[in-house]
Amino acid sequence: MSIYQPLSPERSDVLRSKRIYGIWFGAALGFTFALFAWGVDAFLLSTMNSLHPWIKFVGGTVPSIIVGALAGWLSARIDKAIIAVLIWAVASLAFAWLTVMLPLQIAPRLLGAIEPEVQSLLHYTYYAGFSARVGVAYVWIVIFVSIAGLLQLPLSDGAVFSTSWLGKLAPMLVGLVLMSISGTIIDGLNNELLRSPIDSLNLTIQFMVDHQGQEIDVLESRRMHLGSLRAVETLITPQRRLIVSSYDEYLNEVNVLVKFERAWVECKVFYNQPINCKQVGNVP
Repeated sequence: MSIYQPLSPERSDVLRSKRIYGIWFGAALGFTFALFAWGVDAFLLSTMNSLHPWIKFVGGTVPSIIVGALAGWLSARIDKAIIAVLIWAVASLAFAWLTVMLPLQIAPRLLGAIEPEVQSLLHYTYYAGFSARVGVAYVWIVIFVSIAGLLQLPLSDGAVFSTSWLGKLAPMLVGLVLMSISGTIIDGLNNELLRSPIDSLNLTIQFMVDHQGQEIDVLESRRMHLGSLRAVETLITPQRRLIVSSYDEYLNEVNVLVKFERAWVECKVFYNQPINCKQVGNVP
């Protein structure tokens, strides 16, 4: 009779390995969601002269990893597929709440701690209608996250018994792809509406900087909305940093705050078209 016995899935060391793998599985899913929900946004903002473009990504990554790790650990501990789906559905609600609250409430507070001078210039309002945004975000997130949660237990069985790093990491790839899709959709639902006005205004300012002292065709001037900068033309400098300062309930009318070398300027942007600008403060 052979003295070797196959590893039992009920052994304490195997159960412990599954739970540890569940933590890593969930943490990886949470990080991937944050990467695509806020990391891509941060990269794009960094190309638009945004003020502290990485603040949402940093602020969202830590709680996303914690939520994911906790959901993965609980799913592995209970070890029932239906319960795992329910756990990840609850985690989806946390992700959905973050997608709305992070850019509209949490990020400005973090920014105010980093840049105290900007705190009085930010007027972020939480409208009652934003709860609907959380609901829409939840619907999109829960679809992909629930599938990932359903796959966690069967995928982790093979990964735990694998002797290679590739065998342990490969099962996560399906979940990571699902989370990347979910994060990309969420970026389009929320971040893009706040990013596009910054992009539009930044392009208008850059056009004026590039053509200072030159005669500009009237039609070209209108196309680039240079009239919106007329009241602050003497304050414009190549060095600048932009950030959303306020918005309406539907994020159609967005005010963008611009930090030039000598002054703070606030510009109204309506459906991504700069309308007018005014000075709101001096830069120390």
